[in-house]
Amino acid sequence: MFKILVVDDEVQILRALKTNLEARDYKVWTAHDGEEAIRLIGDVGPDLLILDLGLPKKSGLDVLRSLRTWSDIPVIIVSARNGDPDKIAALDEGADDYLTKPFSIGELLARVRAALRRRVQVELSPVVTTPDFEIDFARGVATRNGEVAHLTPLEWKIVSVLIHSEGRLVTQRSLLNEVWGPEYENESGYLRVHMTHIRRKLEPEPARPRYFRTEPGIGYRFNADGVLR
Repeated sequence: MFKILVVDDEVQILRALKTNLEARDYKVWTAHDGEEAIRLIGDVGPDLLILDLGLPKKSGLDVLRSLRTWSDIPVIIVSARNGDPDKIAALDEGADDYLTKPFSIGELLARVRAALRRRVQVELSPVVTTPDFEIDFARGVATRNGEVAHLTPLEWKIVSVLIHSEGRLVTQRSLLNEVWGPEYENESGYLRVHMTHIRRKLEPEPARPRYFRTEPGIGYRFNADGVLR
């Protein structure tokens, strides 16, 4: 049974989420403020955290920063703040997903299931197969329709980061930092150029990417199923 901690200062939201999650056999704890959240994380050891940003005593962003110094459990942000700067800040601090209030329970539950699937996948298979291409990390070979797709070293790094974060939104800043280094965090043009090349080599329709998706103004996401959403 997965353990989930829900942190929100709105009592009605806490009750609704607790009821719906427990109905699906999750074990649920709730917290009303940031300090209580940090205490419960240590006491309970949850498998997943659903976290609001606007909390009393200690903000959700502060809770996230503190958590990421010692734990990599999945964190789904649920917040009324729908601006890109808030989303980018949360994702850069280590959030796995971001859902804007109001949201449907069905969508939240789908994101919970996806986050927990990634949680139990301890190691990524060295071979990633999609309906249109295959990436063999062990051999360093990418193939599309049975033919080798020649990726440059930088393209391999970008592809590796995105595939290892399958389903998660990776911000431009985080991707630039991981591939090029912190001094390149604002060079978003680098990413656009290389993503264009990657899509031409791997996507069946580069102009309508199915796998390497763009979240405008925020970052990129890899979807292994290739289903357009």
